[in-house]
Amino acid sequence: MTADTVATASRPALDLAGLLAPRSIAVVGASPGVDRHPGRAIANLLRTGYPGRIVPVNPKYREVLGLPCVPSIADAGPVDTAYVLVGADRVLDVTRQCAAAGVAHVVVCTSGFAEEGAAGRAAQAELSRIARSTGTRIVGPNCIGVLSPVDGVIATPTLNIAQHLLPGSVTVVSQSGGMGVNVVNLATARGLGTRALISVGNECDVDVADLVTALAGDPHTSVIALFLEQVRRADAFVAAVRAARDAGKHLVALKVGASDAAARSSLGHTGAMTGSHDVFRTVMAEEDVHVVDSLEALVDVADLLSRGVLPRGDRLLVVSPSGGECSYAADRAEAAGLSVPPLDAERADQLRRLMRFGTPGNPLDLTGAVIGDPALLRRMLDEATAGDAFDAVLVALPTWSAHDAERLLPVILDAAAATRVPTVVSSWSAGAMTATVERLLQTSRVPTFTDTDAALRALGVVARPRRPRRPAPQPVGTAPPPAWAGSAPTEDAAKRFLAGHGVAVAREVLVAPGGDVLGAAAGLRRPLVAKQLCVGIEHKSDLGLVAVGLRTDDEVRAAVESFAAAVDTHHLQPHGILLAEQATGAEVIVGGVRDPDFGPMVLVGAGGVLTEVFSDRVLARCPVTADEAQAMLRGLRIWPVLDGYRGARHDVAALAELISRVSHLLAGGDWIAALDLNPVIVGATGAVAVDAAVHVREV
Repeated sequence: MTADTVATASRPALDLAGLLAPRSIAVVGASPGVDRHPGRAIANLLRTGYPGRIVPVNPKYREVLGLPCVPSIADAGPVDTAYVLVGADRVLDVTRQCAAAGVAHVVVCTSGFAEEGAAGRAAQAELSRIARSTGTRIVGPNCIGVLSPVDGVIATPTLNIAQHLLPGSVTVVSQSGGMGVNVVNLATARGLGTRALISVGNECDVDVADLVTALAGDPHTSVIALFLEQVRRADAFVAAVRAARDAGKHLVALKVGASDAAARSSLGHTGAMTGSHDVFRTVMAEEDVHVVDSLEALVDVADLLSRGVLPRGDRLLVVSPSGGECSYAADRAEAAGLSVPPLDAERADQLRRLMRFGTPGNPLDLTGAVIGDPALLRRMLDEATAGDAFDAVLVALPTWSAHDAERLLPVILDAAAATRVPTVVSSWSAGAMTATVERLLQTSRVPTFTDTDAALRALGVVARPRRPRRPAPQPVGTAPPPAWAGSAPTEDAAKRFLAGHGVAVAREVLVAPGGDVLGAAAGLRRPLVAKQLCVGIEHKSDLGLVAVGLRTDDEVRAAVESFAAAVDTHHLQPHGILLAEQATGAEVIVGGVRDPDFGPMVLVGAGGVLTEVFSDRVLARCPVTADEAQAMLRGLRIWPVLDGYRGARHDVAALAELISRVSHLLAGGDWIAALDLNPVIVGATGAVAVDAAVHVREV
């Protein structure tokens, strides 16, 4: 979806109740039959017993599906919401007529706007202007509308919606109409009720931020499930999420769309390591929004949240009557971000008294004894969770036919519901054989899943540790662009710029082509690092333009000669030779990018060659304090190394200060596209950037 960004001009607050439960609905472009969308909207309202007034609008007909039809919206009488289902060429005129008639909400389902090129973008911009100038709130265009099972309002122009929607407390906000319908249908199939589905389409006026803000005050909503293709008005979106969380709502989000890491690869290591999904996950984690990777997980996590399943931590007890299932679940738990700690001695002794055979542990193999004595599970669960060793329980069942399901499953579900810690039940689905199982699972008081992996993935999401909420980033001083800001600077210029803003860099000197290299080297502490700088060359080591560990004049001369040969071989334009004091310590990468949605982001990760070997990085919105930078470092897999593994000392405080200064520079320099400090060497005292690149935004 490629709609224009919603204007940030002042707009009236969204009347959520009026949108979800209008007293009257007009369908402009209504037609008889259900072969076309206009007829389907009316058919859905009639089928589901909408209690309000339905007004078909179309000059071609006097009656549509048994309802009197009027020629224009001006003839419809008072209307709260109008669904516009006419050709794209007529939408603007119809929307103006709706606004003139005092319609509070206009839902434009028609496509052919910003997703269709320049002419469509211009038409959509005019829709935005109509909304701003009249106060009429417009949903869409290119959307599937709104439905509210709680209010009995199903006005969507599609027949591909479950026939019997379950009212509940999960509100789905989707930028895709089809995917929003998929979420509701999946939820209905697993017995999860929905409060509403709101499809926003291209968001010419009403956008996700508006809806999340409004849903913060909705008494019928406990969970907001978001299906996103992009984030518009990022600051407003984050503020809305905070308001919803402050109001006690839970949020779960699925964001789709190809990562833009490839497009950012021209911005060095940091750009290539910072795709849009990485940034989105980072910001959402800071705001305590659960992020998932699939539509099924969106529904599964929404189900857990709506039932109040919020484990205090990641310690999982796995229970099953199958030893193989125990092992399978335990193996898969770690991949889902869960731990499976052993039973303590006291619990094991107590369980041993209950078990006729088998060895108590975690996972807890009930063996076949539970089939002969289903009440045994209740006693064992009570005992296993009596202490404070576990945060959640998974009862993982094999495939059961109707006989065992009817005899055993109700007792097991009751036992799961009575546990003192959050408990979920999984039982593998096997088509018609497990139809009875699935029927019983749908009516359960505990969350249930038809496969073990789905249960673990959902538990892993809701069990992730909560981060303390960061205060909103504060304004910082600006970093005016230097003279070279129109193009990429050389390494020495980049370092001088960084040093001028308090970022520690290696002590070094630039020797112009033909200059006295040995004379310059005399003023530096050895060993030295020598780099041949060339115009347009960033990765110098790949071309043999870097030499390290130079202790003698002869070694310096040899390095200079090898550089000259490489310059001739590759036909390079030399800029000078950079001599620097060689630093020793741990290598990290520090950098950042300016995300098009969320603004400047700072990154820290494993540096040097490790940057290329494995993904170990943490992101945060700029600016960060030194304390926040230290918290970022503790999230890295290399943290034990930085923290003094085997007695090695590293000045983490100096590194944190460097990260903070880089983040403030990014926040204050809107002309900076990306910064790349790789590596930063963290020694026993101090941390310095020994290589650096500054990437300038294109204007």
